[in-house]
Amino acid sequence: MAHASLCTDHPGWTETESGRWHRLLSNERGATWVTSWTGQALDFMPLAGDGRLPELTYTHCRRLLPPAAPRQLTNALSILGTIVRVSNPSLWDALCVAILQQRQVRPDNGHGLYRRWCTLYGPASEGPHGPLRLPPTPQTLLELPNSAFEKAKAAFYRPSLRSAAAAYQAHGHAWRQLTGTELVTALRGINRVGPSTAAAAAADYLGDFTLYPHHDLTLRTFAHRAAPDAGIPIEEEPFTRQWTAWATTPGQLRTLTLATLAVGNHVPASTTLAT
Repeated sequence: MAHASLCTDHPGWTETESGRWHRLLSNERGATWVTSWTGQALDFMPLAGDGRLPELTYTHCRRLLPPAAPRQLTNALSILGTIVRVSNPSLWDALCVAILQQRQVRPDNGHGLYRRWCTLYGPASEGPHGPLRLPPTPQTLLELPNSAFEKAKAAFYRPSLRSAAAAYQAHGHAWRQLTGTELVTALRGINRVGPSTAAAAAADYLGDFTLYPHHDLTLRTFAHRAAPDAGIPIEEEPFTRQWTAWATTPGQLRTLTLATLAVGNHVPASTTLAT
């Protein structure tokens, strides 16, 4: 038994009036679930289709944070205990999230944009606490007029979203067979999707945060919030060099990155969680 926290970095997580957090999940084969965090564990309620449950990632902060990182940072992250994260079962959804979080001045701005985009144009499923929505399918997105993007306040992202939708229709099945840097490389080939967006989408889909773009604004913002007096570099390149220097193994890099993202987006356990 160990203290645990739920990582809610994905903007699909929402809180109910009772304080329970839930999220709609779907894979490309049509299996759909609502997952809920009870404060003790994750519950999955199937809504449609049949398929394997989404992968869960458990990150044990106290064991795997790099000892070379500043003590102020590791102390702040260790409070999270064991971090539980649900890997995104939909590569298309992961791409949409990553695109809509591009060029955001504040890390939470992309969350509101994603939810508005899903609410306006995405398919709905009825969950135990009301309707929940996913992003529009690639085909639906390609059929939307320019005015739809303006209504969602997503006009800036229209070229990237349309390019990604067309590419996903052509290559999505092959992409879903790839892992690690192969997937990042494939997603980088999408017109108007940059390397950071590709890496963020792959990390979300695979649950592998060694792939995450370590110069990302969200990561830098949460690191400085957690350890404001630790002398962590601010600019992209110095931050990335220092971040990767602290982590001497892939496990340390994965833990440091995911824990830092989680410290800005998490729900603590109400009791203990079996891991």
